[in-house]
Amino acid sequence: MYFFTCPVGSRQHNTFLYKNKATHFLKAQSHNTMAHLQPPNVIETTHISPPKGTVPSTTLPLTFFDAPWLNLPLSEFLFFFSYQNSTDCFLKDILPNLKQSLSITLKHFFPYAGKLIIPPRPDPPYLRYKDGEDSLLLIVAESTGTADFNDLKADSAKDIRVLHGVMPKLPPPHVSPEGILMRPTRVMQVTIFPGAGICIGNSATHFVADGVTFSHFMKYWMTLTKSKGQDPAATLLLPSPPDHSCRNMIKDPGEVAKGHLERFWSQNYSSHATSENMVRATFTMSRKQIENLKHWVTEQSDYQSPVSTFVVYLAFTWVSLIKTLIEGSGEGDKDEVFHLMINVDCRNRLKYAETEPIPQTYFGNCIAPGIVSVKKRDLLGQKDVLAASNALTARISDMLSSDLLKTAPSWGQGVRKWAMSRFPTSIAGAPKLRMYDMDFGLGKPCKMDIAHIETGGSIALAESRDGSNGEK
Repeated sequence: MYFFTCPVGSRQHNTFLYKNKATHFLKAQSHNTMAHLQPPNVIETTHISPPKGTVPSTTLPLTFFDAPWLNLPLSEFLFFFSYQNSTDCFLKDILPNLKQSLSITLKHFFPYAGKLIIPPRPDPPYLRYKDGEDSLLLIVAESTGTADFNDLKADSAKDIRVLHGVMPKLPPPHVSPEGILMRPTRVMQVTIFPGAGICIGNSATHFVADGVTFSHFMKYWMTLTKSKGQDPAATLLLPSPPDHSCRNMIKDPGEVAKGHLERFWSQNYSSHATSENMVRATFTMSRKQIENLKHWVTEQSDYQSPVSTFVVYLAFTWVSLIKTLIEGSGEGDKDEVFHLMINVDCRNRLKYAETEPIPQTYFGNCIAPGIVSVKKRDLLGQKDVLAASNALTARISDMLSSDLLKTAPSWGQGVRKWAMSRFPTSIAGAPKLRMYDMDFGLGKPCKMDIAHIETGGSIALAESRDGSNGEK
């Protein structure tokens, strides 16, 4: 099983996760990292809440956008920052400000400090924040020295388990005497590598919010932290606060959520274990290489408009992935169809009222799945990247021009077809989220990893790490 992390911008990065089929080089790299498995030492655990009395006890319903994620893996992001000082310096100079700004940020993003409440069936689950009771768990840890920061942030192949020590584990759910299950929604961990760097790890339940909301949360926290509450100019650059008001007015077309709730109740919540026999590596494609590929696809394509960087790079990566996966498996059926699942952000594209679109600052999930399908003979043919590019362009154009709410009842059927196929591939992250803009006063991240691609065949996308030329 392979996974890619592919930042899109002036340069592209691919992260491969190999299972049971690593090359000699990758196996050697995996063996080199086997010693780097000792977990960091926990220095403290803190429960961070919004400032007391600033957020009233609140409940929020789950929408039909949230329901599909109820029984799916966590969303896991890691941000690595260079930091040359000692642990004591970090605890004295940096950590208090991180905590204070996180508390203020949670005033606006309070569901991240809340819980998912699961009453006995048939009452539907919902989100709750209770003032004075709910909080977000923040873990502060120090590397024991066996896991080298430079190895963790490097692009070279590494055993996936080296990242598990810096990825926080979500606390277990609590069951009340009345049989009500209460699950935390997020946990965070800051790991210090003395004299080298820090890692900020995030583990969250995806049913609370999607990547757009997570990026919004991180940028709000980042801006407050960087300003230290003293720089009016920096504070003025704060993103707009999230919008929770339209959640009650998002209508479910065709009882979409009902089917997801039935599966959730019947399956119950379960963890999603991954194979330990994996390594991951990051690869880079230059701007020149991308432009050459775009030029070739545009010349060959029947579409009049130039192909986008997102489409051509995703097409190239998907083709490369499928070719590698089927290597040695024989010719097989030329009419076999491979499926790629992409997500379209529905903010500003769907209306929750007669005239009001769902705002860009909406807190929650607001993405529609789209399945791109290409026959094996085309995906592996002489014009493989062109076939994938044309299919991607057509699917995106169709989704953006259609009434997405009317198509929502059929989303589940498409996702089931995708899931039952051989080598189903999906997308994690997106270039527009600008994950490499996260500067907490320590400079921008030297590496960002999306860890949850370990649990499924994902291609994770982000913008260029160096920021040159921006996103195309």
